Amino acid sequence: MYKIETEPDQARALGKNMPISWKDATEIGRFIKGDTVEKAEQKLEKVLEKELHVPYTKFDSDAGHKSGAGDSGGYPVKATEHILELVQEARANAEHQGLNAGALHIDNVITNQGTEYATPGRFRGEKTKAAHVNVIVGEK
Repeated sequence: MYKIETEPDQARALGKNMPISWKDATEIGRFIKGDTVEKAEQKLEKVLEKELHVPYTKFDSDAGHKSGAGDSGGYPVKATEHILELVQEARANAEHQGLNAGALHIDNVITNQGTEYATPGRFRGEKTKAAHVNVIVGEK
């Protein structure tokens, strides 16, 4: 991972080696980038309730189309839970820095592949997925 410099009107939250798919995290990041923090939280909660799907734009080779929408997508619940926590942490960090909570929007969601390691025990040799996710919020 590389160091990310933030501006004085920005705050961030970082999750390292989160047990989620890097591809799902990337698609969720594209889904919420540019939204206000409140709107992003509402969208992610709807994904958890399976009322709204995350459109897959880059990693859509095995994703099926959803009814009512012309694009492929899915409901990555586990990744959504982790990224929703990061968005809430970034908002709390911004409030702690003295930024206006009502004017926050998501500037960027940076995802990188995490450490891949084999699980011990019965399923020896099976690889587990991990991702590093960096959520940056800023004032408009």
